[in-house]
Amino acid sequence: MVRWNALTLGLLSLAASALKAAPMADASKRGGVVCFVIIPGPPITAITPGTAVTGLQLALSSSSTEAATLATSGFATAISYKNGGIGEFEGCHYYWLNIGISPFSYKPLSFGYDDQQTFNWSAGSGQIVTALKTSTYAQTSTFLACKSESGAWALFLQTGKDVPAGLTCVETQLQVGTMPTVA
Repeated sequence: MVRWNALTLGLLSLAASALKAAPMADASKRGGVVCFVIIPGPPITAITPGTAVTGLQLALSSSSTEAATLATSGFATAISYKNGGIGEFEGCHYYWLNIGISPFSYKPLSFGYDDQQTFNWSAGSGQIVTALKTSTYAQTSTFLACKSESGAWALFLQTGKDVPAGLTCVETQLQVGTMPTVA
């Protein structure tokens, strides 16, 4: 009984120390709620060999927009695939990857802060990210990454052959990484 009490007190002390050292997200987006959850997760990475975007990771735009981009360092937190979505967990909230509307075959991708609008993703650990068939396009796992004037790689879902005029674009696929196993 004494050992369990000492173990419990030790774990509580360790948890309290970790909470004091844990980084927190911007309080303005959390509504004043304190959240100390830090969940590591594998990145989603562009995998098409021989392209300029190979190895880049799915990321939230560094500008004020919520556009999806490919960058050298993307989200490194747990991913939720709830209800056919892809949600990146950060600061006690999810950034849901949403497919926008466009008259072109390339559909803009953006992150909705706690706002899941896309429910037709198919993805999981080690899998290729796929948008399942809808009434406006067929199933596809092809993405279009286009280099903007700022040098960032904007990310689109490619449902046909259209490409934005005047931009350097490459087609790629995205793959969810896997967590290393602990021996």
